[in-house]
Amino acid sequence: MRKFMKKIMFAGMLALLFLTGCSQNQLSDKFDEENIKEEAMKAIAFFNVRDYQSILDMGVDELKQSLTAEQFAQASDPYLDKCGKFEEIEKTVTAGSENEQTGEHFGGVIMIGKYADGKIQFTIAFDEDMKLVQFNIR
Repeated sequence: MRKFMKKIMFAGMLALLFLTGCSQNQLSDKFDEENIKEEAMKAIAFFNVRDYQSILDMGVDELKQSLTAEQFAQASDPYLDKCGKFEEIEKTVTAGSENEQTGEHFGGVIMIGKYADGKIQFTIAFDEDMKLVQFNIR
């Protein structure tokens, strides 16, 4: 359990890095907006069929080392069980950020997914190599 909590904390730190340790602004010219949307949709498609390992395979090494597919399932399955079948993405907002300490750029999206019995908000971010650094749901 202690190891699992450590991994969850790491995932949370990635999210905090993206949200607070970075200055948020327009998408950097290092990213193509359509490419970010396509990659995010690919991750959401994996999520919808509960293929969590494929989402992890899209990620940076730190993400792959911090979380297993089983742990991902424990956190994600309740959302899918509650919300039912995926219908469509209702809204998409793209954003960029820069880590002020390292100068590394991130590109991401917030997408609202409509499901048969509810909605799921996805916050998905990529590094400059288009490796997944964040996949949060709520």
